[in-house]
Amino acid sequence: MFSSFFSVLSVASSIGQAFMGYQQAAAMRAYYQSQADLTRLQYQQKKVAAKEEAVKALKATNRAIASTIAQAAAGGILSTEGSALLQQTVSLRGGMEDFQTALYNQQILQNFGTMEARSLQTAGSYQERFGLLGALTGLGTNLSQAYTQTATPYTPTIPNQFGTYTTQDLIDMDRGL
Repeated sequence: MFSSFFSVLSVASSIGQAFMGYQQAAAMRAYYQSQADLTRLQYQQKKVAAKEEAVKALKATNRAIASTIAQAAAGGILSTEGSALLQQTVSLRGGMEDFQTALYNQQILQNFGTMEARSLQTAGSYQERFGLLGALTGLGTNLSQAYTQTATPYTPTIPNQFGTYTTQDLIDMDRGL
C-alpha cells in the first residue's frame, strides 16, 4: 500500500497532526472549564456583596427604629402606640423592602453565575467534541491523499476470445482508431 519513505512519513505526520488537533481541543475545553470556575467565583463574590447590602439594610433599619424609640422615650411617649409606633412600622417596612431587594439580588446573581458557568462548560465540551471530530476527519483526509499520491492506477482489462483489451483499447475502437 505505502511503498515509499515519504508515504510513511506522510502517514506519521497525519497521525501527529490528528493528535495535536485533539490536544488543542482538550486544551480549549480546559480553558473553558477554568473560565467557568472563574465566573463562579466572580458571581460568588458579587453574591457576598449583595448579602452585605442586606445586612447593611437591616442595621440601618435597627438604627432607625432605635432612634424612634429613644426619641419617644425622651419625650415621655410610649413607643408601642401612636405616632411612635407608626414611625417604627414605616421604618421597618422600608428596611424590609431594602433587605428583600438585596436577597433578590443575591438570587439573581447566583442564577446568572450558574447560567454563565454552564454555558462555558458546554462550550468547552463542544469545543472538545468538534476538535476530536476535526482531528479524525483531517487524519482520514490526509491518509486518503497519501494513498492517492502513491497508489498505482489500476487499468482494467477485458478478456476476449481474441486477446485481452484494456479500457483505452476499447475507447480507441469506439473512436475508430
